[in-house]
Amino acid sequence: MSENLKLFYIIFEFIFYVGVSVNTSREDTIERMEQFYGMVEVNIENGMLYRDAIELAAVMIGGIITAKVSQAMAKYQEAIHPQSHLSQEENKDALALLSMGILWDNKYFNPVEPDDSTPLENTLAESIYFIMKYGREEDGLNKALEANEKNEGNVELRAEAIRRVLGKV
Repeated sequence: MSENLKLFYIIFEFIFYVGVSVNTSREDTIERMEQFYGMVEVNIENGMLYRDAIELAAVMIGGIITAKVSQAMAKYQEAIHPQSHLSQEENKDALALLSMGILWDNKYFNPVEPDDSTPLENTLAESIYFIMKYGREEDGLNKALEANEKNEGNVELRAEAIRRVLGKV
């Protein structure tokens, strides 16, 4: 793994743990996520690539949404980087979801329990991971939905998010 990627993880974790408050109400979280996906859809309809649309919407919404999108983008990069341990694993999608927010190390890995106080935000990060991983492929929507169904968690909510973004591509 490159030194730059390691540095990115260190900075991300510092910003996430120091600068982001997760004490939001469920209703506020739902509203922010709806606003986020709405902005992504509008950005795509206006000609933006889906990755740019996601990143711009995340920055515009801010807070935990930005943190979770950054987390998903970092995990996507780790999953596709040919020199990372995660990219060499057979069931990399399931392992990526289990290790969201930390670097994968196949020798010393203990699964991270999802933060029960942020289940919707965790689902957002998982959805963005699938969108990024399969969005560039031919028939990316169906491949992302298929990969989503093979993994545990809130499959229905992730599928809805995947359809909202990749259905516009």
